[in-house]
Amino acid sequence: MAKYICSICGMIINEKNSSFNKEAFEKKNTLEDIKHCPFCGVDKKYIGDEKEVELINKKIEGLSSDALKILDHATKLEVFNGDFYKKASLIAKDKKIKDMFEALANIEYMHARVHKTLGGFKELPKLRDMDYSKYNSDDILIKIANKREQHAVHYYTKYYSVLNSKTLEDIFNAFISVEKDHINLTINI
Repeated sequence: MAKYICSICGMIINEKNSSFNKEAFEKKNTLEDIKHCPFCGVDKKYIGDEKEVELINKKIEGLSSDALKILDHATKLEVFNGDFYKKASLIAKDKKIKDMFEALANIEYMHARVHKTLGGFKELPKLRDMDYSKYNSDDILIKIANKREQHAVHYYTKYYSVLNSKTLEDIFNAFISVEKDHINLTINI
């Protein structure tokens, strides 16, 4: 397998990691067919040979204060969701669901790191530690996961066209697709 790179998150994809986070995807990568980035989940159209791909995961200069605010909120949204999935993976009873939540946490945190880089933010936000222990059934956790993914799609859809940055629009559109895949995953589990 050749080395590939994701233009969105900048991660190198090879035979050792192509199935990373596989529990977060309905369609699985194979060595012969990389369908999505195993780190951020974007479609294969954002992946290419490492010598030919132009990375768009770098600080964008000259963003308006409104665009930076939207990007900051998107970063917090992804950290918030990542934190939820991390805790849900500890609470869930079914191993398949635990593994799915753990993989989803990894992807949400990668989305947050992409936003952090684009906005030139120094670090990821530390959000208030939430107690999810009252959600003591896998069905309830999956319903909450579905609502969080719907919220993310709504947020990205609402703001991607007002960003005045082709790069941000492309990344928001890529993440909309990933979050929609996660909605389907939470429906079909």
